[in-house]
Amino acid sequence: MLSVRTDAAAAISLCLGGVMALGSLALLVVPVLAPTLAAEANLAPSFVGAYSAGLWSAAIVASAACAPLLRRHGPWPLLQACLLLCAAGVAAVLSGEVWGLVLGALLIGLGQGLEGPAASQLLSLHVPLARRPLWFSVKQTGVQVGAIVASAALPLLALLAGWRVAAVMAAAAAALGALALGVPRRRYPALPAAPEGAAAGVGALAMLRRVPGLGWLALAAAAFGAVQVCLNGFFVTFAVAERGASLVEAGRWLAAAQAGGLIGRLLWGWIGMRSGAALPVLLALGLGMTLCAAAVGLFAVTLMPALLWPLLFVFGLTASGWNGIFLAEVARQAPVHQAGAATAAVLVVMTAGLVVGPLLFSALGAAASFGFAFLAFAGVSLAGVLALAKARSATRS
Repeated sequence: MLSVRTDAAAAISLCLGGVMALGSLALLVVPVLAPTLAAEANLAPSFVGAYSAGLWSAAIVASAACAPLLRRHGPWPLLQACLLLCAAGVAAVLSGEVWGLVLGALLIGLGQGLEGPAASQLLSLHVPLARRPLWFSVKQTGVQVGAIVASAALPLLALLAGWRVAAVMAAAAAALGALALGVPRRRYPALPAAPEGAAAGVGALAMLRRVPGLGWLALAAAAFGAVQVCLNGFFVTFAVAERGASLVEAGRWLAAAQAGGLIGRLLWGWIGMRSGAALPVLLALGLGMTLCAAAVGLFAVTLMPALLWPLLFVFGLTASGWNGIFLAEVARQAPVHQAGAATAAVLVVMTAGLVVGPLLFSALGAAASFGFAFLAFAGVSLAGVLALAKARSATRS
C-alpha cells in the first residue's frame, strides 16, 4: 500500500509542479515584456507595480472563495480553471491596451488564487504525512522552472517574432495544460472534500483561530512572501540604479538567487521529511533570510562580485526556498479533509503580504534608497521568525 501511495505522491507532485510552472509562465508575461508593453500602451515602466498589486489582490479574492468551490467541484476542476484563467488573462493582454492589462491582471490573479488550496487538498489526500515536506517542495519547484523558462524564452520569442507571439505561446501552453490535467484527474480522483459544515468563503479565515498556531503561520507567510517578492522584483533595479551594474549583469545576479530558490525548495523539503519537523527548518530559513536581507542592504553596493554571487545564492536559498515545506506544515496542522480550506485561509493573509510588500518597499526606496529598503525588510523577515516561534509554542501547547 505504501508503494502505491508513494507512486501517487510522485506523479501528483510532478503534475502539480507543471501546473505551477505554466501558471508562473503566464504570471511573468507582462513583467518580462514590460518595456515593449509600456511603450505600446503609453505607460511608464513602473506600471508593473500596479499590475502586480492588482493581480495579487484578485488572488486574495480567489483564495478566500476556494473552500466552497473545493467542496462543490473538487480540486482537479479548480486546477483546470486556474490554467484556463491564466490563458484568458494573457489573451486579454494581447490587446496592448490599458483595459487589457487590467483584465489580464484580474484573470491571472484569480487563477493564481485557486492553485494553492486545490493543490494542497490533493497532496494531503494522496501523500503520506511523513513525505509531505518533500513532495510539497517538489511541487513548488514549478514556480522557479516557470520563471526560468519565462526569462529565457519570452524575450527571445519577442525578438524573433514579436511580443504578441511570445504571449500567445504562453497562453496556449496554459490552455493545453488545462486539457492535459484530464489524464491525472481520471487516474488519481480526489477523495471527498471538506464536510458540509466546513468553513466557506471568507469564513474559512476562522480556521486561523480554530487550528492552533495557524494564524501565526499565516503572519509568518505574509512576512516571508513580502521579502521574497521584493527580492525578485526589485534587485535588478537596485543593482542598476545604485550599484551601477548593467542590466545583463544584474539579471545574472538575480538568476543566482533564482537558482538558489530552486535548489532550496528540494533541499529543505528533503531535510524536513528526514527530520520529521518542519518548524525548526523554517525558523532557520527565516533567520538566514533576515541576515541576507541585511547584508544586501548594507554591503551589496560595494561588495566584490566574488562575494555577491554566493550572498545572492544563499538569499534565494532561504527567501525563495521556504514555500514547499511551509505549505506541508500548514496541511499537517489541518484535518486532512480541510487542508485545502486551511491553505486558502493562510494564502489570503500571505497574498496580502505580496500586495503590501512591494508598495512599502517602493516607498522606502523612493524616500531613502533601495539599499535601505532591503535593510528594513530584514526587520520584516525577523517579524516572520517571531511569528513562527509563536506558532511553535501554540502547537506544543
